Amino acid sequence: MSKETTTHPRIKTDLLFDKSANSFRKYSTMRALPNLWVFALGACLLGVLASDIPLECSSLNNSSTTTNGASVVSATYYDVGQKNVSGLVNQIAFCGVSARVKYGRNSSLTFEVWLPDKDYSSRFMAIGNGGQAGDIGYADMMVELNSGLGFAVAGGDAGHSFADNDVGMGGTLGKPGAYQPYLHNEDEIKAWLHDAINLFTPAAKEIINNFYGQEPRYSYFRGCSAGGAQGFSLAEFYPDQFDGIIAGCPANWFTRLMLGFLWNQKQFNTTETSIPESTLEFMQNSVIKECDLIDGVNDNLVENPLACTFNISSWACPEDGTPANGTCLEPAQISAVKAVYQGPVRSDLTNASLYPGLSLASEAGWFLPSVSGALSNAFSIPLLQNTLFNDLSYDPATFDWSSQVDLLDEKLGPLINSINTNLSSFRNNGGKMILYAGWADPNIAPMWSIQHAEAVTRGTLGKETSIADNDFMKLVMIPGGGHCGSNIAKYPHVPANYDVSTAIVEWVEKKNGLKEGIKSWGPTNGQNRTRKLCTWPLVAKLKEGEDLDNWESYSTSIIEGPQATIARKSETLDESTRGVIKERERV
Repeated sequence: MSKETTTHPRIKTDLLFDKSANSFRKYSTMRALPNLWVFALGACLLGVLASDIPLECSSLNNSSTTTNGASVVSATYYDVGQKNVSGLVNQIAFCGVSARVKYGRNSSLTFEVWLPDKDYSSRFMAIGNGGQAGDIGYADMMVELNSGLGFAVAGGDAGHSFADNDVGMGGTLGKPGAYQPYLHNEDEIKAWLHDAINLFTPAAKEIINNFYGQEPRYSYFRGCSAGGAQGFSLAEFYPDQFDGIIAGCPANWFTRLMLGFLWNQKQFNTTETSIPESTLEFMQNSVIKECDLIDGVNDNLVENPLACTFNISSWACPEDGTPANGTCLEPAQISAVKAVYQGPVRSDLTNASLYPGLSLASEAGWFLPSVSGALSNAFSIPLLQNTLFNDLSYDPATFDWSSQVDLLDEKLGPLINSINTNLSSFRNNGGKMILYAGWADPNIAPMWSIQHAEAVTRGTLGKETSIADNDFMKLVMIPGGGHCGSNIAKYPHVPANYDVSTAIVEWVEKKNGLKEGIKSWGPTNGQNRTRKLCTWPLVAKLKEGEDLDNWESYSTSIIEGPQATIARKSETLDESTRGVIKERERV
């Protein structure tokens, strides 16, 4: 967690927030020295720094092994603009350190630490992984390096590599019938979602200490999807490692998420149930037309899909032929759509909900992997074939949606789930968490984030506590938001960037509790538009006569009208939610 800090020439002292007072202050170990000596010594240090940074960076190669068991592989100095990651270039010079740490019986994790040579604010940001991992999140590292928040940044490959697990699907994405070595190694499976970040963080902090002469004062983590699961694992298993955690679209109940993928593929795997993309777009447009104005703003967006009471049967084809608009759904398609909204259920007499379904106003994204089957092929089936049954010929169509659900939870749950609802240790250490999800996410059901946030609130703070009163976790639901960002093709007018890093820093260091919401900006259609994102169950409400495209035009508002009923229903848990919570209690 947070550390005391001292002045170093690379440290931008005026960005450091004093935990003991509600104001910024400059930190210095030389306060007792006469001002003239301080000035002279500072000038001398800065002079050495200006000429010797590349040499100091390369000298890190000499510290081949850290006390935390990591070996430094290389250290390279990058001047401004020398590092390009997917079109993103570094706006600040930095020292890039590559290292490796061994773990388990015979496994290793590769990671990198990027050390800015100026404007470092004694803040550390660790970056999570996506999908099945196997690589380092360089693009996210670059975003945080360039954020202006003064982070030293680190990221790792989660303990296994693309090279060792590539089955021709790009990186470590699996496919049916393909052998993936890491899925047969319990240490590496557990590292993927549970231990990866903690495996490199102590060594990364030591490298930071070697470079700046002190450990970071504040430590943060940001991850989405698999990275969101890693965030919950940190809060559950390593509660004293980070001051602030950002967990987006979390895949932290992975045994049930993979069943969601398998369930959705099952619904649309016949010619009778398959739905063309044009029809999915028609479905979404009709939902938006019906529910856009619930929040009083005509913005081609459903602010809160839970408040939308759309009649799915209105899509049914009439008995006397094709409707006037030429688009409708046959009975088998209607049944499949209802099943996707519902989410997977047990096949026994309980018919219990296993995991939430997808939301209204997300339909146009259903041609994406989650429902078309690619995610099931990449995640669900490989885990069933490689790990659960150790049989590459196993037919997922034979999966028993009752007894084998329990087998899956029993065998894989301890390795890939992080669903403990009591995060008291993290809270008691002063930890803060921002959880976010996109309402139009076609991959991970956004309702899971609401259900889990409510369960964690009750499990940590007491059964009568509302999520609105949670003092260590805040949930942000993003209207039109996709999976870990924009729903590019279907909601191009929705801002795709969320200022969550600034928000977590200000919450941890200023204790502001996200009272003003979070700024989002940069819609994919090129408009200069920003929107305010509020902490659930609050919503953004446009002030009368204000600019729709300016986030400052919105207030964070208590839910009113139809949404109020939905919010109360959500907090008391409806039958579907109770089923999911009961299922979690079985695990």
